[in-house]
Amino acid sequence: MESKQYYPDEFPRNQWYVAARTAEIGQELFPRWLLGEPVVLYRTEDGQPVALADRCPHRQYPLSRGLRVGDEIECGYHGLVFNAEGRCVSVPQQDHIPDHLRARAYPLRERAGLIWIWMGDPARADDSLIPDHSFMASEGWVTVSGTLHMKARAQLMNENLLDLSHLTYLHPTTLGTRQVAYVPAEATWDERRVCVERVMKNIEPPGFFVRAMGLEGQIDRTQLAEFIAPGFHITHVSAKPAGDDDDSRLSQHKVVHGITPETRTTTFYFWAMARDYRIDDPEITSFAQDAQARVFSDDVEACEAIERVLAAYEPGAPTQTNIKVDAGPLQSRRIIERMLADERQGTAEPTRQGAVASVS
Repeated sequence: MESKQYYPDEFPRNQWYVAARTAEIGQELFPRWLLGEPVVLYRTEDGQPVALADRCPHRQYPLSRGLRVGDEIECGYHGLVFNAEGRCVSVPQQDHIPDHLRARAYPLRERAGLIWIWMGDPARADDSLIPDHSFMASEGWVTVSGTLHMKARAQLMNENLLDLSHLTYLHPTTLGTRQVAYVPAEATWDERRVCVERVMKNIEPPGFFVRAMGLEGQIDRTQLAEFIAPGFHITHVSAKPAGDDDDSRLSQHKVVHGITPETRTTTFYFWAMARDYRIDDPEITSFAQDAQARVFSDDVEACEAIERVLAAYEPGAPTQTNIKVDAGPLQSRRIIERMLADERQGTAEPTRQGAVASVS
């Protein structure tokens, strides 16, 4: 067995991660482990999302097992009460409440159907680092979404989503055709972002395009996989009849993927697809919901299969051999490794977009 590690065992914390989809969080206490920490999410009575450490600082009993009292949580073990900022406001039989008796409160932001959490230093929470996905709530677009749980490490899915040559083999009847894997891809990257683009001319349409877009015959198809570290992707897709001189019959959709570690080897996969075609057709919306969920479940199963192999070799790992299509995935590893190294050295500033390098 080899001793080399290919995947990070930690997660950058001074970054935004998707904690939930908007639809998942209501006024009920909702427990979820994120980046190896227990978190309880809920909404205040005026609808604002809240995230607290899901452990009472008295004896570590999960607050999510307690009682919601207005906007506060009463611990179900000894009755301590915590407000939405995490401050303890009541202790049975005790008038004095130490200021340090608090449940950690995490910064949250709600944007276009997603709830984002910052699990590092709250003073560094920078809203400008939240990736733009406003198209999910834009006029002229219809969005479907879902949440999957994956028994595999997050980086496996990050790399899956940056190497879309796998569509030919893993999704042959839905998104892939034999030609996709053989069209050259161009990878570009900077300090935080990786893009892998394929421009496919005069190829056959995959099954999803035929059913959802109504395209038949040869098509021109573009596919841009965009990764914004440490765990967010946007797949930009467009298609139109081959050789069309204008975009009058252009169909576009964008798929967002929030890849958030639950633990070192388990992950939440938050996905959503927004389309600008046939937006008034509920049948196509239902089809898109079901079809996308099936496709992403195939990706989850593939990553879980790899995880089972990796687990058999720990604490080492079997040797990997890279090929040309790995340029984008390998850059995503390096970006996350740099983020982690900066945080360990205590020099981490939230990473912004810089100069772009490329490889064809």
